[in-house]
Amino acid sequence: MVQRSERPLIGREEQLARVRELLTAGAGMLVFEGPPGAGKTALLAAAGKLAGAAGLPVASARAHPLKGDFTFGVVRQLFEPLLAALPEEERAVALSGLAAPAGQVIGGNAEHDNDVGDTFAVVHALYWLTARLAERRPLVLAIDDVQWADTATLRWLLYLARRAEGLPVVLLACRNVAEPGADPGLLAELADALAGVEVPWLTTGQAAELMTGVFGRSPDPGFSAACHRATAGNPFLLGELAASLATQGLTPTAEAADRVPDLVPETVSAWVSARIRADSATAGLAKAVAVLGDGTDLATAAALVDLPLDRAGAAADALAALRFLAGTHPLEFVHSIVRNAVLSGIAPDEREAAHRRAARLLHERRRADEQIAAQLLASGPAGQPWAVDALRAAADTAMRRSGPEAAVTYLRRALKEPAPEALEVDLFAQLGQAELAVDAPSAVAHLSEAFDKAEDPRRAARIASGLAVAITQCGEFARAEKVLAHAMACLGPGEHELIMELEATSMMIGLAAFAPPMAARARRLFATATSPEIVRWAAASLAIYGAWAGGSCAEVVAMAERTLELEAGHDQLSLVATGLAAAASCYAGRFDLADASGDRILELARATGIPTIAKWAHWTFGFVAYQKGHVTDTIEQMRIADEISESVNGEGNHPDVYAGFAESYVDQGRPDEADAVLARFGFLDGDVPESTGASALFGVRGRIRLLRGDPRGALEDQLRAGRILEALGIGSPALSAWRSRAAVIHHRLGEPAEATRLAGAELELSRAWGVPRPLGIALRAHGIIHDDLDTLAESAEVLAGSPARLEHARSRFRLGLALHARGHAEDARAQLRQAYRLARECGADALVERAGEAITRAGGRRPRAARTGAGALTPRQRRIAELAAAGRTNRQIAEEHYLTLRTVEHHLTGVYQVLGIDRRDELAAALAAAES
Repeated sequence: MVQRSERPLIGREEQLARVRELLTAGAGMLVFEGPPGAGKTALLAAAGKLAGAAGLPVASARAHPLKGDFTFGVVRQLFEPLLAALPEEERAVALSGLAAPAGQVIGGNAEHDNDVGDTFAVVHALYWLTARLAERRPLVLAIDDVQWADTATLRWLLYLARRAEGLPVVLLACRNVAEPGADPGLLAELADALAGVEVPWLTTGQAAELMTGVFGRSPDPGFSAACHRATAGNPFLLGELAASLATQGLTPTAEAADRVPDLVPETVSAWVSARIRADSATAGLAKAVAVLGDGTDLATAAALVDLPLDRAGAAADALAALRFLAGTHPLEFVHSIVRNAVLSGIAPDEREAAHRRAARLLHERRRADEQIAAQLLASGPAGQPWAVDALRAAADTAMRRSGPEAAVTYLRRALKEPAPEALEVDLFAQLGQAELAVDAPSAVAHLSEAFDKAEDPRRAARIASGLAVAITQCGEFARAEKVLAHAMACLGPGEHELIMELEATSMMIGLAAFAPPMAARARRLFATATSPEIVRWAAASLAIYGAWAGGSCAEVVAMAERTLELEAGHDQLSLVATGLAAAASCYAGRFDLADASGDRILELARATGIPTIAKWAHWTFGFVAYQKGHVTDTIEQMRIADEISESVNGEGNHPDVYAGFAESYVDQGRPDEADAVLARFGFLDGDVPESTGASALFGVRGRIRLLRGDPRGALEDQLRAGRILEALGIGSPALSAWRSRAAVIHHRLGEPAEATRLAGAELELSRAWGVPRPLGIALRAHGIIHDDLDTLAESAEVLAGSPARLEHARSRFRLGLALHARGHAEDARAQLRQAYRLARECGADALVERAGEAITRAGGRRPRAARTGAGALTPRQRRIAELAAAGRTNRQIAEEHYLTLRTVEHHLTGVYQVLGIDRRDELAAALAAAES
């Protein structure tokens, strides 16, 4: 813990009481907020002593304005000492599994492969590293001057703060509210997420108490009031003023009070200047430390201002005696007030020149590229080739540490330096690639310039791949495909593999706007590719295209199996391919293959610790659950994916996936929640992209409108969903039952001709496809429209052998209604009870209610609604309960399933309620009793 002053804390009892509360609880997060000199750092030091006295480990760090672009710089200060203190085996365990990507920035696992990761992969890994380090004893994290923390560290702190529930971590931070900080936006979010504790100026009485400690006697009230007025109650300035007056031999009497205003300069800067101006060496060294930053060494500071080392040493001692420096090995100002005052005393031109000299000096001394780059960021062009090299190297370091924002800052600064034309292509390409994660329009501009300047077709092709991704992020799919086509056309016949890679990228970009010719492209790619990655992608594409177009179901299954036969890589194509294979398998009725796809993705997420991959896994599980009709599980999986997605920069709103999320809320009779999901996309009432996702969202909105009593609006949405799919060439009933839904609404509105046409078309397509789920839906629609009991019975029987349990419940419900209408009350009640039980197991509350009402109308009684016993647990709850019963901790369970601690606790609470138990140690017996 950095401690800049040994003076006792005055007037901070309330703040320390808050700290004691957190330390006693072993959890909690707060930030001390106040102006410079208020004593925030002294509070942090006192908190560290309290934590140490309580036997809690403390990790401390201090941010600095010159290090705001050091990616995860504050994180490294916190964790490197903690890990270094661990035995080698424990350190390896701490940085394994989900925490492995943290090794990229902390050390000990620098070679971790993170092909598709970004800042958030490391952020998530740091969350789990924190949880592991805090598992035995609560961990205290103390950060001074958090406003200057680098962007990557702030993202981690925000992530940690939002998931702090259940985490035995005490976070204490200090924030100088007078400084904007390195990233004001993230800093404001963090301030909102933490409990703010104000650190105000001292009162007159508290000022008197402080001066008593300095003078060794109580000051006259008039004297202390004069000092308080002169410093506005700033504790730091009060202490320095009192010390200065005591050194001059002044006694704190009423007579001396009149002299106080004359002894206090008008500004802090003037006060600093007045105390060091007598010695040029002292003033020069102070300026050198201000330019180079806290933590610099004496030799480097002396060289910057051309001081002999012995004179520099004497100057350092003088500055320490003046209480300007807290230490001389390394050199560090006692307070940011002093540092800022010294900097403000340097003219802007002189300061920029000093930073430029500092950059050159650090380069000559072979210091870290980040240190050199920090000086270059504070100065104008150096006009030397080494400047560009240092900035590019710093950018590389930032990217390896998953800090694209810092890399972009360095590379944009590099563009201001003169560079050879041959280097410009590499510089623009490197910058554009870094910008892909933070600024897509700028990435397009810089990658376009690199693409246009590249003379080597292979180099241009590599740039084209990133450029196409950037253009796609801006929503221009056609333009992206043109870029790739142009790049492929420029490659010679000997570049087969590179052409295949570009072709695969082009197909991935065009995935949302499927057109029949894409299937032919995928078939050619499958036949000619030799790379396993490209073969996997082509197979997955053929599987999903076949499912969409309503081709051969057997081929769809074969291509999905081929996708899973090939070991999945960490690249985006492999992940998307596995997800597509899962969707295609669902459409083909092979839910076992779909589950295997999700398991593979989750296994990869566990191995790499990359949140994006885990997000895909839970999307996959959610989609499979939706296809099966497990409403509760669908919502649960989508919520987990949502939570991960929120941490990954809010990205990942895929309409195809989220449509099932919204529909599940409809099935629970919660249209407002379904509306909230749809609102994320915002295009349903504006310009609508022709994509499978847009079609799915219109289908959901149609259901919401029907639930709210607007059948005409519901019909309009279902037909619009169908028009989009037909325009794309997608005719498969497995993807969407829009025809059946529209047919039933036409029937309800008294429009039999259209109802018959649509229902007949869907039934014909479904029989040809031959999969129970879409066939059962089509049969049910046909039976409703034609009031055909046999067809409704066939629908129920077809679905009885299918995992699609909610559709089975719907068909049983419709069959029960039809039987009741014909006077077969007993048979009707039997069917309705089946529907009721199935719907309740699925969590489809809306159908449960309708079936219950229908049972009552048919003269029966509703089955008991209470769900108790192990059989009432969801699959996820059951698995978590089994792991907990086997002795796994919440943290271990959370890591295995890529959940947060809060989610695991929520599940276990639900398990206890369902099983009727109160404690964890009762789980094993409760589960065993249910099996007997």
